[in-house]
Amino acid sequence: MKLRPATAADLPFLLEMLIEACNWDGTPWYDEAKARADDHAWRYLDGWPRETDFGVIAELDGSPAGATWARQLTADRPGYGYVADDVPELTLGVSPAFRRRGVARAVLAELITQARAASYKRLALSVDPDNPARGLYESLGFRKVGVVGTSDTMTLNL
Repeated sequence: MKLRPATAADLPFLLEMLIEACNWDGTPWYDEAKARADDHAWRYLDGWPRETDFGVIAELDGSPAGATWARQLTADRPGYGYVADDVPELTLGVSPAFRRRGVARAVLAELITQARAASYKRLALSVDPDNPARGLYESLGFRKVGVVGTSDTMTLNL
């Protein structure tokens, strides 16, 4: 598995991974048109990459397999797992063909390393309580700090 920083050229793949994250249970809630039209969801990618954005792409067999990225959102335009303006919120997705191969853990561990190197104090995310990814987040130290709608907000102290 090759891990590399996410770049502006990765926007189409990040959009695919945003859709995978939104459709985590296999129900096709989101497609590209809906993601772009939904201001709340599109906040995670609009203008990618901004100066403070950072992310990781995993490649397997020469193909993009998964990604995670973090963005600082603001109180006036928060994300689903918004905690504070200075706490980046992450999004993570893995292509169905590459699941159960350690991709999510690898990209998330590298993103955590990047966040620490950039001197962030915390990372945040939003996850449905039934999403199997929740176990990964907990295993890496994320803890529930709140509930928004039907999803849990989790943070990791860095």
